[in-house]
Amino acid sequence: MPANLPPQAKAKWKKVIEAKTKQEKLQALTEFLSEVPKHKGTEKLVMQVRRQIARLKEEIELEKSRKKGGGGTSPFIEKEGDIQVVLLGLSNTGKSTIFKAFTGLETLCSEAPFETTRPQPGMFNWEGVEIQLLDTPSLVQSESSSRNSQILALAFNADALALVVDATRDMTSQLSYIESMLRARGITIREEKKRVIIEKRSSGGVNLIGGRLKPSEVANLLRDYGIYHALVWLTDDATLDDIEAAVLEMTAFKPAIIIVTKAEAAPEALDEAEPYLSKFKTLVFDSSKVEIVKNEIGKYLFQTLELIRIYTKNPKNGEISARPLVVRKGARVEEVARRIHSRLYKDFKYALIWNDRRLKFSPVRVGRDFELDDLDVIEIVA
Repeated sequence: MPANLPPQAKAKWKKVIEAKTKQEKLQALTEFLSEVPKHKGTEKLVMQVRRQIARLKEEIELEKSRKKGGGGTSPFIEKEGDIQVVLLGLSNTGKSTIFKAFTGLETLCSEAPFETTRPQPGMFNWEGVEIQLLDTPSLVQSESSSRNSQILALAFNADALALVVDATRDMTSQLSYIESMLRARGITIREEKKRVIIEKRSSGGVNLIGGRLKPSEVANLLRDYGIYHALVWLTDDATLDDIEAAVLEMTAFKPAIIIVTKAEAAPEALDEAEPYLSKFKTLVFDSSKVEIVKNEIGKYLFQTLELIRIYTKNPKNGEISARPLVVRKGARVEEVARRIHSRLYKDFKYALIWNDRRLKFSPVRVGRDFELDDLDVIEIVA
Protein backbone atom coordinates (compact mmCIF):
# COMPACT_ATOMS: atom_id res chain seq x y z
CA MET A 1 0.00 0.00 0.00
CA PRO A 2 1.47 3.42 -0.91
CA ALA A 3 2.26 6.05 1.70
CA ASN A 4 0.44 8.92 -0.13
CA LEU A 5 2.15 11.54 2.00
CA PRO A 6 0.71 15.05 2.37
CA PRO A 7 2.63 18.08 1.01
CA GLN A 8 3.93 19.07 4.45
CA ALA A 9 5.55 15.64 4.90
CA LYS A 10 7.14 15.85 1.44
CA ALA A 11 8.52 19.28 2.33
CA LYS A 12 10.09 17.83 5.50
CA TRP A 13 11.64 15.00 3.44
CA LYS A 14 13.47 17.61 1.37
CA LYS A 15 15.15 18.71 4.61
CA VAL A 16 16.26 15.11 5.21
CA ILE A 17 17.90 15.02 1.77
CA GLU A 18 19.55 18.42 2.28
CA ALA A 19 20.95 17.61 5.75
CA LYS A 20 24.74 17.94 5.89
CA THR A 21 25.47 16.58 9.38
CA LYS A 22 24.16 13.72 11.50
CA GLN A 23 22.57 16.21 13.90
CA GLU A 24 20.79 17.99 11.04
CA LYS A 25 19.59 14.68 9.61
CA LEU A 26 18.35 13.50 13.01
CA GLN A 27 16.36 16.73 13.47
CA ALA A 28 14.99 16.53 9.92
CA LEU A 29 13.92 12.89 10.31
CA THR A 30 12.22 13.65 13.62
CA GLU A 31 10.27 16.51 12.01
CA PHE A 32 9.43 14.35 8.99
CA LEU A 33 8.09 11.57 11.21
CA SER A 34 5.81 14.05 13.01
CA GLU A 35 4.18 14.92 9.67
CA VAL A 36 3.67 11.33 8.48
CA PRO A 37 0.02 10.26 8.93
CA LYS A 38 -0.27 7.00 10.83
CA HIS A 39 -2.20 4.36 8.90
CA LYS A 40 -1.60 0.91 7.42
CA GLY A 41 0.03 2.31 4.30
CA THR A 42 2.74 4.09 6.33
CA GLU A 43 3.54 1.33 8.86
CA LYS A 44 6.72 0.20 7.07
CA LEU A 45 7.87 3.79 6.49
CA VAL A 46 7.34 4.74 10.15
CA MET A 47 9.31 1.68 11.27
CA GLN A 48 12.18 2.52 8.90
CA VAL A 49 12.33 6.15 10.03
CA ARG A 50 12.33 5.19 13.71
CA ARG A 51 15.11 2.68 13.03
CA GLN A 52 17.21 5.32 11.29
CA ILE A 53 16.60 7.84 14.08
CA ALA A 54 17.79 5.27 16.64
CA ARG A 55 20.92 4.56 14.57
CA LEU A 56 21.79 8.24 14.24
CA LYS A 57 21.32 8.78 17.99
CA GLU A 58 23.74 5.92 18.72
CA GLU A 59 26.35 7.28 16.33
CA ILE A 60 26.09 10.83 17.71
CA GLU A 61 26.47 9.57 21.29
CA LEU A 62 29.52 7.48 20.34
CA GLU A 63 31.15 10.50 18.73
CA LYS A 64 30.45 12.61 21.81
CA SER A 65 31.98 9.98 24.12
CA ARG A 66 35.17 9.82 22.02
CA LYS A 67 35.53 13.61 22.06
CA LYS A 68 35.29 13.53 25.84
CA GLY A 69 38.01 10.90 25.98
CA GLY A 70 35.60 8.14 26.82
CA GLY A 71 37.10 5.80 24.24
CA GLY A 72 34.93 3.17 22.61
CA THR A 73 34.91 1.65 19.17
CA SER A 74 34.36 4.10 16.34
CA PRO A 75 31.32 3.22 14.22
CA PHE A 76 33.13 4.46 11.13
CA ILE A 77 36.33 3.69 9.31
CA GLU A 78 37.08 6.13 6.52
CA LYS A 79 36.63 4.40 3.19
CA GLU A 80 39.76 3.97 1.13
CA GLY A 81 40.18 2.20 -2.19
CA ASP A 82 37.23 1.28 -4.39
CA ILE A 83 35.13 -1.19 -2.35
CA GLN A 84 34.75 -1.47 1.42
CA VAL A 85 33.91 -4.94 2.79
CA VAL A 86 33.15 -5.64 6.45
CA LEU A 87 33.89 -9.05 8.01
CA LEU A 88 31.09 -10.15 10.35
CA GLY A 89 30.89 -13.22 12.55
CA LEU A 90 30.52 -14.64 16.04
CA SER A 91 33.54 -15.30 18.26
CA ASN A 92 36.34 -17.63 17.08
CA THR A 93 34.99 -18.06 13.55
CA GLY A 94 38.28 -17.03 11.94
CA LYS A 95 37.70 -13.42 10.85
CA SER A 96 41.16 -12.26 11.95
CA THR A 97 42.85 -15.22 10.25
CA ILE A 98 41.12 -14.33 6.98
CA PHE A 99 42.00 -10.65 7.43
CA LYS A 100 45.70 -11.44 7.91
CA ALA A 101 45.76 -13.85 4.97
CA PHE A 102 44.18 -11.29 2.62
CA THR A 103 45.90 -8.09 3.74
CA GLY A 104 49.17 -9.29 5.30
CA LEU A 105 48.43 -7.24 8.42
CA GLU A 106 48.74 -8.68 11.91
CA THR A 107 45.80 -8.55 14.29
CA LEU A 108 45.26 -9.89 17.77
CA CYS A 109 44.26 -13.47 17.10
CA SER A 110 44.03 -16.34 19.57
CA GLU A 111 41.67 -19.00 20.91
CA ALA A 112 40.43 -16.52 23.52
CA PRO A 113 36.99 -15.17 22.59
CA PHE A 114 36.54 -11.49 21.71
CA GLU A 115 40.29 -10.94 21.20
CA THR A 116 39.62 -8.26 18.57
CA THR A 117 38.33 -5.15 20.33
CA ARG A 118 38.53 -2.49 17.61
CA PRO A 119 37.84 -2.55 13.87
CA GLN A 120 40.98 -2.68 11.75
CA PRO A 121 41.23 -1.78 8.05
CA GLY A 122 43.46 -3.44 5.49
CA MET A 123 43.65 -3.60 1.70
CA PHE A 124 44.01 -6.15 -1.08
CA ASN A 125 43.93 -5.76 -4.86
CA TRP A 126 41.86 -7.58 -7.47
CA GLU A 127 42.75 -6.83 -11.09
CA GLY A 128 43.29 -3.13 -10.43
CA VAL A 129 40.39 -2.78 -7.99
CA GLU A 130 41.43 -1.89 -4.44
CA ILE A 131 39.28 -3.64 -1.85
CA GLN A 132 39.34 -2.37 1.72
CA LEU A 133 38.67 -5.15 4.23
CA LEU A 134 37.58 -4.38 7.81
CA ASP A 135 38.22 -6.86 10.58
CA THR A 136 35.66 -6.26 13.32
CA PRO A 137 35.06 -7.34 16.92
CA SER A 138 32.97 -10.49 17.20
CA LEU A 139 29.21 -10.15 17.42
CA VAL A 140 27.65 -11.29 20.68
CA GLN A 141 24.34 -13.09 20.98
CA SER A 142 22.53 -10.30 22.76
CA GLU A 143 19.82 -8.11 21.29
CA SER A 144 20.76 -5.11 23.46
CA SER A 145 24.55 -5.17 23.18
CA SER A 146 26.15 -1.78 22.42
CA ARG A 147 29.05 -3.78 21.00
CA ASN A 148 26.78 -5.16 18.29
CA SER A 149 25.39 -1.70 17.52
CA GLN A 150 28.87 -0.35 16.85
CA ILE A 151 29.75 -3.25 14.54
CA LEU A 152 26.46 -3.04 12.65
CA ALA A 153 27.02 0.70 12.12
CA LEU A 154 30.11 -0.31 10.15
CA ALA A 155 28.05 -2.79 8.15
CA PHE A 156 25.43 -0.16 7.31
CA ASN A 157 28.04 2.12 5.75
CA ALA A 158 30.00 -0.59 3.90
CA ASP A 159 29.63 -1.53 0.24
CA ALA A 160 29.40 -5.27 0.96
CA LEU A 161 29.60 -7.82 3.78
CA ALA A 162 31.50 -11.06 4.32
CA LEU A 163 29.77 -13.33 6.85
CA VAL A 164 32.31 -15.69 8.42
CA VAL A 165 30.92 -18.93 9.88
CA ASP A 166 32.55 -21.87 11.67
CA ALA A 167 31.68 -25.23 10.10
CA THR A 168 32.20 -27.06 13.42
CA ARG A 169 29.21 -25.18 14.86
CA ASP A 170 25.63 -24.94 13.56
CA MET A 171 26.15 -22.75 10.48
CA THR A 172 22.45 -22.17 9.81
CA SER A 173 22.02 -20.92 13.37
CA GLN A 174 25.03 -18.58 13.05
CA LEU A 175 23.83 -17.14 9.74
CA SER A 176 20.20 -16.80 10.85
CA TYR A 177 21.25 -14.86 13.91
CA ILE A 178 23.55 -12.52 11.97
CA GLU A 179 20.88 -11.92 9.34
CA SER A 180 18.25 -11.15 11.97
CA MET A 181 20.56 -8.57 13.58
CA LEU A 182 21.24 -6.97 10.21
CA ARG A 183 17.53 -6.86 9.41
CA ALA A 184 16.78 -5.15 12.73
CA ARG A 185 19.37 -2.55 11.78
CA GLY A 186 17.73 -1.85 8.42
CA ILE A 187 20.14 -3.97 6.36
CA THR A 188 19.04 -6.72 3.99
CA ILE A 189 21.36 -9.24 2.33
CA ARG A 190 18.65 -10.68 0.10
CA GLU A 191 18.20 -8.72 -3.09
CA GLU A 192 14.59 -8.31 -4.10
CA LYS A 193 13.52 -7.51 -7.63
CA LYS A 194 12.58 -3.84 -7.66
CA ARG A 195 10.12 -2.11 -9.94
CA VAL A 196 11.97 1.18 -9.57
CA ILE A 197 15.64 2.10 -9.18
CA ILE A 198 16.53 5.78 -8.75
CA GLU A 199 20.08 6.98 -9.30
CA LYS A 200 20.45 10.63 -8.31
CA ARG A 201 22.66 12.79 -10.53
CA SER A 202 23.99 16.32 -10.38
CA SER A 203 22.60 17.46 -13.75
CA GLY A 204 20.58 16.42 -16.77
CA GLY A 205 17.08 16.49 -15.30
CA VAL A 206 14.99 13.32 -14.84
CA ASN A 207 15.47 10.61 -17.46
CA LEU A 208 13.52 7.35 -17.63
CA ILE A 209 14.69 3.94 -18.81
CA GLY A 210 11.83 1.52 -19.47
CA GLY A 211 8.35 1.70 -18.00
CA ARG A 212 5.13 3.20 -19.35
CA LEU A 213 4.80 6.29 -17.19
CA LYS A 214 4.87 9.81 -18.55
CA PRO A 215 8.25 11.49 -17.93
CA SER A 216 6.49 14.68 -16.77
CA GLU A 217 4.53 12.78 -14.09
CA VAL A 218 7.68 11.11 -12.75
CA ALA A 219 9.63 14.39 -12.79
CA ASN A 220 6.83 16.21 -10.91
CA LEU A 221 6.66 13.51 -8.23
CA LEU A 222 10.43 13.47 -7.71
CA ARG A 223 10.47 17.27 -7.57
CA ASP A 224 8.02 17.11 -4.64
CA TYR A 225 10.72 15.22 -2.74
CA GLY A 226 13.57 17.53 -3.74
CA ILE A 227 15.00 15.34 -6.52
CA TYR A 228 15.58 17.31 -9.72
CA HIS A 229 18.19 15.21 -11.54
CA ALA A 230 18.04 11.41 -11.68
CA LEU A 231 18.22 8.36 -13.90
CA VAL A 232 15.17 6.19 -13.19
CA TRP A 233 14.88 2.53 -14.21
CA LEU A 234 11.28 1.25 -14.40
CA THR A 235 9.64 -2.08 -15.07
CA ASP A 236 6.63 -2.07 -17.39
CA ASP A 237 4.22 -2.42 -14.45
CA ALA A 238 5.83 0.30 -12.29
CA THR A 239 3.44 2.94 -10.94
CA LEU A 240 3.86 6.39 -9.40
CA ASP A 241 3.23 4.75 -6.02
CA ASP A 242 6.22 2.48 -6.67
CA ILE A 243 8.36 5.54 -7.38
CA GLU A 244 7.27 7.19 -4.14
CA ALA A 245 8.09 3.98 -2.25
CA ALA A 246 11.55 3.91 -3.85
CA VAL A 247 12.22 7.51 -2.82
CA LEU A 248 11.31 6.76 0.80
CA GLU A 249 13.04 3.36 1.01
CA MET A 250 15.47 3.29 3.94
CA THR A 251 16.42 -0.38 3.97
CA ALA A 252 19.97 -0.77 2.69
CA PHE A 253 20.78 -3.80 0.53
CA LYS A 254 24.32 -5.10 1.03
CA PRO A 255 25.72 -7.87 -1.19
CA ALA A 256 26.90 -10.64 1.13
CA ILE A 257 29.44 -13.40 0.72
CA ILE A 258 29.52 -16.34 3.14
CA ILE A 259 33.01 -17.57 4.03
CA VAL A 260 33.10 -20.98 5.70
CA THR A 261 36.07 -21.82 7.93
CA LYS A 262 37.17 -25.13 9.49
CA ALA A 263 35.25 -27.10 6.85
CA GLU A 264 37.94 -29.79 6.82
CA ALA A 265 37.00 -30.65 10.42
CA ALA A 266 33.29 -31.00 9.61
CA PRO A 267 32.86 -32.01 5.95
CA GLU A 268 29.20 -32.94 6.43
CA ALA A 269 28.33 -29.44 7.65
CA LEU A 270 28.26 -27.95 4.16
CA ASP A 271 25.55 -30.38 3.06
CA GLU A 272 23.53 -29.76 6.21
CA ALA A 273 23.58 -25.99 5.71
CA GLU A 274 23.14 -26.15 1.91
CA PRO A 275 19.53 -24.82 1.89
CA TYR A 276 20.81 -21.59 3.47
CA LEU A 277 24.20 -21.41 1.75
CA SER A 278 22.71 -21.93 -1.72
CA LYS A 279 21.03 -18.52 -1.56
CA PHE A 280 24.37 -16.69 -1.32
CA LYS A 281 27.83 -16.68 -2.81
CA THR A 282 29.59 -19.20 -0.56
CA LEU A 283 33.34 -19.81 -0.36
CA VAL A 284 35.30 -22.32 1.71
CA PHE A 285 38.46 -20.87 3.23
CA ASP A 286 41.66 -22.54 4.37
CA SER A 287 45.33 -21.58 4.17
CA SER A 288 45.77 -23.32 0.80
CA LYS A 289 42.93 -21.37 -0.87
CA VAL A 290 43.81 -17.77 -0.03
CA GLU A 291 44.40 -16.57 -3.60
CA ILE A 292 41.42 -18.54 -4.95
CA VAL A 293 39.06 -17.05 -2.37
CA LYS A 294 40.44 -13.51 -2.87
CA ASN A 295 39.93 -13.81 -6.62
CA GLU A 296 36.36 -15.10 -6.21
CA ILE A 297 35.50 -12.29 -3.80
CA GLY A 298 36.92 -9.63 -6.11
CA LYS A 299 35.13 -11.00 -9.18
CA TYR A 300 31.80 -11.36 -7.36
CA LEU A 301 31.86 -7.85 -5.87
CA PHE A 302 32.92 -6.26 -9.16
CA GLN A 303 29.99 -7.87 -10.96
CA THR A 304 27.40 -7.51 -8.21
CA LEU A 305 28.16 -3.84 -7.51
CA GLU A 306 28.12 -3.25 -11.28
CA LEU A 307 31.49 -1.53 -11.54
CA ILE A 308 33.79 -0.79 -14.46
CA ARG A 309 37.47 0.21 -14.70
CA ILE A 310 38.45 3.30 -16.69
CA TYR A 311 42.11 4.07 -17.47
CA THR A 312 43.15 7.64 -18.21
CA LYS A 313 45.65 8.72 -20.86
CA ASN A 314 47.90 11.72 -20.34
CA PRO A 315 47.53 14.01 -23.42
CA LYS A 316 51.04 15.42 -22.94
CA ASN A 317 53.11 12.24 -22.83
CA GLY A 318 50.64 9.54 -23.89
CA GLU A 319 51.13 7.52 -20.68
CA ILE A 320 48.21 5.39 -19.49
CA SER A 321 47.46 5.38 -15.77
CA ALA A 322 48.70 2.33 -13.88
CA ARG A 323 45.62 2.30 -11.65
CA PRO A 324 42.10 2.62 -13.06
CA LEU A 325 39.26 4.82 -11.92
CA VAL A 326 36.54 2.48 -10.67
CA VAL A 327 33.03 3.79 -11.41
CA ARG A 328 29.48 2.47 -11.67
CA LYS A 329 28.39 0.80 -14.89
CA GLY A 330 26.56 3.37 -17.00
CA ALA A 331 28.96 6.18 -16.08
CA ARG A 332 29.37 8.85 -18.73
CA VAL A 333 32.45 10.75 -19.87
CA GLU A 334 31.42 13.87 -17.93
CA GLU A 335 31.40 11.94 -14.64
CA VAL A 336 34.97 10.75 -15.20
CA ALA A 337 36.02 14.29 -16.18
CA ARG A 338 34.59 15.55 -12.89
CA ARG A 339 36.41 12.83 -10.95
CA ILE A 340 39.75 13.76 -12.51
CA HIS A 341 39.56 17.55 -12.14
CA SER A 342 36.85 20.19 -11.96
CA ARG A 343 38.56 22.16 -14.76
CA LEU A 344 38.30 19.20 -17.14
CA TYR A 345 34.58 19.02 -16.42
CA LYS A 346 33.98 22.77 -16.72
CA ASP A 347 36.10 23.33 -19.86
CA PHE A 348 35.36 19.99 -21.54
CA LYS A 349 35.63 19.95 -25.36
CA TYR A 350 35.70 16.27 -26.29
CA ALA A 351 37.24 12.93 -25.31
CA LEU A 352 39.09 10.18 -27.13
CA ILE A 353 38.28 6.58 -26.24
CA TRP A 354 40.36 3.46 -26.87
CA ASN A 355 39.02 -0.07 -26.40
CA ASP A 356 39.79 -2.67 -29.08
CA ARG A 357 37.39 -5.13 -27.43
CA ARG A 358 34.28 -3.11 -28.21
CA LEU A 359 35.21 -0.40 -30.70
CA LYS A 360 35.73 -1.10 -34.39
CA PHE A 361 38.25 1.72 -34.59
CA SER A 362 40.30 3.28 -31.78
CA PRO A 363 40.36 6.01 -30.77
CA VAL A 364 36.87 7.41 -31.29
CA ARG A 365 36.02 11.03 -30.56
CA VAL A 366 33.03 11.38 -28.22
CA GLY A 367 31.07 13.96 -26.26
CA ARG A 368 30.39 14.30 -22.55
CA ASP A 369 27.30 12.02 -22.64
CA PHE A 370 29.12 9.01 -24.10
CA GLU A 371 28.60 5.91 -21.91
CA LEU A 372 31.80 4.20 -20.82
CA ASP A 373 32.56 0.50 -20.55
CA ASP A 374 35.01 -1.69 -18.65
CA LEU A 375 38.69 -1.22 -19.59
CA ASP A 376 38.07 1.89 -21.68
CA VAL A 377 41.07 4.20 -21.99
CA ILE A 378 40.08 7.86 -22.03
CA GLU A 379 41.88 11.08 -22.93
CA ILE A 380 39.94 14.28 -22.17
CA VAL A 381 40.59 17.44 -24.12
CA ALA A 382 39.63 20.71 -22.42
